[in-house]
Amino acid sequence: MLNKIISVIMSFAISLTGMVYSSINDMIDAVSEFIFGIPCSIEAIKDDFFSDIDASDIETVDEDKGFVNDKIAVFLNPDISFSEKLSFFNSIDGTLVGWSAPADLYVLDYDEMTFENVMSECERIYENENVELAVPVTAFKYSSNKTPVDDFGYPDISGEWDELNPEGRNWWLEAIDARQAWDYEKYFSRIDIGVVDAGFDVDHNDLNGKIYFPDSKQAGRNRQNPHGCHVAGIIGANHNSSGIAGICNNSRLICVDWEPELLQLWISDLEIYFALSTLVESGAKVINFSLGTSGTKHGNSSNLWERLITPAAYSYTMSSLLAKGYDFVAVQSAGNGDADGNPIDAKYNGSFTTINKNNVFTGSNNVSADDILNRIIIVGSVDNNGDGTYTQSFFSNVGSTISVSAPGESIYSCSIDGGYEYLSGTSMSAPIVTGVASLVWSVNPSFTGADVKDIIHTSTDSVAEIYTRLPYAYDVELEEYPVVNAKLAVEEAIRRTDSSVGTVSGKITKNAAEIVCDGVSHTVFSDGTFSFVSSAGTSTAQVLDSSGNIVGSFALSISAGETVDIGEIIFEQSIPATNSDAVKE
Repeated sequence: MLNKIISVIMSFAISLTGMVYSSINDMIDAVSEFIFGIPCSIEAIKDDFFSDIDASDIETVDEDKGFVNDKIAVFLNPDISFSEKLSFFNSIDGTLVGWSAPADLYVLDYDEMTFENVMSECERIYENENVELAVPVTAFKYSSNKTPVDDFGYPDISGEWDELNPEGRNWWLEAIDARQAWDYEKYFSRIDIGVVDAGFDVDHNDLNGKIYFPDSKQAGRNRQNPHGCHVAGIIGANHNSSGIAGICNNSRLICVDWEPELLQLWISDLEIYFALSTLVESGAKVINFSLGTSGTKHGNSSNLWERLITPAAYSYTMSSLLAKGYDFVAVQSAGNGDADGNPIDAKYNGSFTTINKNNVFTGSNNVSADDILNRIIIVGSVDNNGDGTYTQSFFSNVGSTISVSAPGESIYSCSIDGGYEYLSGTSMSAPIVTGVASLVWSVNPSFTGADVKDIIHTSTDSVAEIYTRLPYAYDVELEEYPVVNAKLAVEEAIRRTDSSVGTVSGKITKNAAEIVCDGVSHTVFSDGTFSFVSSAGTSTAQVLDSSGNIVGSFALSISAGETVDIGEIIFEQSIPATNSDAVKE
């Protein structure tokens, strides 16, 4: 009966006003919110209450963690009817002030409460059979995962492309074999990438036309910040033969500025839940979170936040989105040590780093713990040894939570007001992995998030050695982590997508920079070695020098699903390096 009444009221409101909405769901939600205070549509997102949360609402539990003293986050069973939902909200003392229906998340407002009262109210709410989870609105001190502007001594030079000996301002691209990955441009489809960070310079030459926002509200909130610009540049800066080249060029960056207001040192986890939901709903497949809390800590800790509340809320947010058919990967930085600069276990960096097989919570959704864990990539930082090998950065957090590592020291990327700068930190490592994961997914949009993580984790050829010169202040678990490799990851994505391709490798010792096979140009390494994926069959491969001139050719036979080493092709001259400013369009 109630649903019929709702239908009549909505029909009358529509015919009376003659309003035009962008979608039927928008229209239904607008009327439903006006009449009942809650949305009907699974696509509704309302977050106006964020602007009302400031430092005066935060009650600290210790120096880096706290809770919002007048809010509770409630996750409802996704299968309940609208009338059951309405009945629930009418039965509680709190007032509904915000929601993310894609995550089945609803935010309740109360008078100021102590933590004990908050927990007591959460327990009372949880007794309702329609409630999946009720938790305090946790908060943490703002800490971007970076170190100050570069002080590691790399000169600001263009350098040359030499993947076997990475150096100069493009060393991080050399270290992951980015050029060789870009050779497969014909396989790349356009992809949307999510970025949750401090604000973005939308007019930057290398970001112009790349930065988008989920809605006008997010666009209005954006305030350019060096950190957000730097992260965005690493992921997707334009390939325009100037400045830098981002890893995933054929992309749109959908951004959320999560930076606290001026003088506000605290941010609620709600903002991250909502950011994830908003970006996933907007179409983002890989979402970068260069953020965390370990920089405000003093050593390892283990409390109710990190063991239960945070992982439960984050994993259930992911569970709700997956259950509705969205798919994605969340990439987070591992963190840069504690307040004293000592590396700690990455599981103390907050957000997605806290989730493990023992505390993951999926609720009644038809989603497994592995479905959640296989869509989280935690990234550590590596330093450049200069000879194609890498060591874990002295500041990078450690532990079994870390999935993969990437360059994170002296990374040259975009800054505010159209500028560029060097920054170091796991904040720089995470977007490198985000860019590579996006390339992988762009090869095959039918991949699952779990497929993408597996390819990223397994398609590597080097590891980050343990930093042995540091007297670790804590009892931490030390291990080597794979270093992400864009070329190998993209090639594996192609193999899993097209069974008719094969792999060829060899060495050539002439004035060669590229080998063209089946219409695709493949970059030769500085020592003359090469390997690439190509369609099976017999063909003639052309050899080009760095100026694009044909300097030779050789016959090539490739078998589907197999790897063929053609050995060494002997020529007289050595192969020169090519200038790093030359970016393939």
